[in-house]
Amino acid sequence: MKIKVNKNQQQINQRTQVGNIITIAKQKAENGIEYFKYPIPRNIGISAYEFIRAVEEATEDSVYGGSNCISDGMIRFSIDS
Repeated sequence: MKIKVNKNQQQINQRTQVGNIITIAKQKAENGIEYFKYPIPRNIGISAYEFIRAVEEATEDSVYGGSNCISDGMIRFSIDS
């Protein structure tokens, strides 16, 4: 039996994770919070840095990672004020 990775599902997972970040960022911004941490997503087919870049692009750089944003399995996202 031949087993293949479903690349379409990875893309769906990636879009879902980016959408989750946007939702969390909106909630944090409404409460006056300037940053939050999010666990590094797994099984999305891209690295953590590519994921951060995807979030930055989706939010037009209003939510960003920064240079030292990954530690202990978490990504620290900052919200532009």
